[in-house]
Amino acid sequence: MRLYLVVPGILLALAGFTFTLQGLGMVGPPSSFMFQSAAWVEDGLAVCLLGVLVTAAGFLKGRAKAPNGA
Repeated sequence: MRLYLVVPGILLALAGFTFTLQGLGMVGPPSSFMFQSAAWVEDGLAVCLLGVLVTAAGFLKGRAKAPNGA
């Protein structure tokens, strides 16, 4: 596991999820420019997907190496 990929990936996924919920009007103040905005739903989903991919890469990259002596 590569923490330098996993930690930012998780943060990106959480940010994207939050953007999506704000775009759907489920969280945040109604006065926000992100509230009930289809553009933020799409952007949030893209950021969330990117975060999941970065996190998965961090987990997979750490497992790619096999021990030499075993």
